[in-house]
Amino acid sequence: METLTRISSTFENVRSNIKCKNSSERLQNLKKDIQTLTNELVVLGKENHDQYIRSLAMEGYLALLSAKTMPLSLIEKKNMLQTSFEKLKQFALREECLFIMLRIQNLLCYYMIQLDQVANAREILESMEDLYDQISKAQPDKFLDAEDLFTVELVSNIKRVNPEKIDKVITNNVQMQAFLYNKMNLPQKYTLYNHTALRRQLEMKEGTPQDWALRTARLGNYFTYLNQIGNARHHLCAAYHVLRTCHDNCKLMPEEFVLQKADFEIHFLELSHHWVKYGLTLFKMSKKKILNKYFTQPSTGADLWKTVDLLEDGLDNSEKLDEENVKDLGAEKSGKGDCTPEKLFTFPSLDLKEIEGKVPLESVCSVEDARKLFAFTYKWLMRAKHYYDFEHHSAQYISCSLQLAELYEHLAFFERNIDNQYSIQKRRANVLETLNSLLKTCDNVMSVQIDVIRELSQVQLELMALNLQKLWREESHTNIFNMDTDADSIINSLDSESNKTLTEKTLNTSSKNMFLRKMEAATSINGKLFRLSGQLVARTPSQLSFSTGILKN
Repeated sequence: METLTRISSTFENVRSNIKCKNSSERLQNLKKDIQTLTNELVVLGKENHDQYIRSLAMEGYLALLSAKTMPLSLIEKKNMLQTSFEKLKQFALREECLFIMLRIQNLLCYYMIQLDQVANAREILESMEDLYDQISKAQPDKFLDAEDLFTVELVSNIKRVNPEKIDKVITNNVQMQAFLYNKMNLPQKYTLYNHTALRRQLEMKEGTPQDWALRTARLGNYFTYLNQIGNARHHLCAAYHVLRTCHDNCKLMPEEFVLQKADFEIHFLELSHHWVKYGLTLFKMSKKKILNKYFTQPSTGADLWKTVDLLEDGLDNSEKLDEENVKDLGAEKSGKGDCTPEKLFTFPSLDLKEIEGKVPLESVCSVEDARKLFAFTYKWLMRAKHYYDFEHHSAQYISCSLQLAELYEHLAFFERNIDNQYSIQKRRANVLETLNSLLKTCDNVMSVQIDVIRELSQVQLELMALNLQKLWREESHTNIFNMDTDADSIINSLDSESNKTLTEKTLNTSSKNMFLRKMEAATSINGKLFRLSGQLVARTPSQLSFSTGILKN
């Protein structure tokens, strides 16, 4: 009892020294008192066997206090905490030790990451996962805060720590584990643990709604990068729901809303950028599936001329699309064994069905799907662009303009009506021409201007190809020519020098001209599709060409 009395008295001195931050002798007195306490705790543990666990927990608290307050190097702090952690972990579920051990583990792993000892930090964090499950099954109100042990009271009479504090430390450790996996470039583990931390914080109502919404939106944006569109939509919808609810509630208090209005605008601006990336990514994935489906099919020379409508063809079912997504993800973004079921990445406490129902999710397989996704993405892009002007936010303004041009390009790809395609491409050209005019007034943007001019040239070529298709369509009303039926004989004739006379006999002058016009148009369109798919190589026109049925009414 006398030892506990001395310990309690000395600990009060430690508290006083910590509060006196301006005292010149603060650190010296603090170091002296902590050393005195350490010696007393060793005596307490040796002389009183029933107080041994208590003394270990108190030693752990002193180590944590020293690491936070004393001017030590990172290595010294890490070694001090690691020694205490090794002593405590075998008594992890004891009421005196659990809370302080979790706190020590958190700071210890932080220092290890700072010292680039990533493997050691990962080993400790992963070894604690079974303990988290055991804690959830134990009585939540039986554990103690080691700081409260510096008293003469018996352990049974000391006030228990609030279970929410333990949950908060566990959440912090899970969040650190997510940070570690991100540092190690393990995207699937990073997303799982980051989501788990966010879900726990939502259920515990930890932190501010604005901060939670922003971090959830950023995780949703990362899911977009991984091509996990379902998870991206759920997280972006959750972020929007929480941020919108907080915004509407704040508007009921005018004075508070005036103070936070600017912050809300910035938060919604960031969310807008994430939604734009979501829409553009879904367009790219849909286009890639269509192009892959066509270019991976075996074909003969005659097949290249046969009528194909990939937009109506589509893919067999949505499950097949999801499987292809997972394959792409595994091959391009992550290592083996990192895939986790999508159902894990949800927030059960939020009702998001109505919001999610308004957000396109399925791959674009028709003009109607493309228009719906375009309208959704365009709305968010205009919200983002509204915040910027070229004079004060030139980089952001340029980015939004290029995204708008890209959005028009995607819509034109899925549009089947030639006149509509032409109108969309003209709008795309207008956006780029306006941007190019602004870039001429600025310095140090030469590389951007070159890219804009290059894209403008591409648009002009595509407009030319559309005009050629219009000419062919007009010609086809007066010259009936069955490309599917006559393709074999025509191609064989064109490929054979000895059959030139046969070709001339087979094709009269008008049909020959019409055929060549269609070949020219098809060559231009096919070149566009090869370029978009990243498979364009130098080939002859006859090898590149195929029927314009892809984009035909």
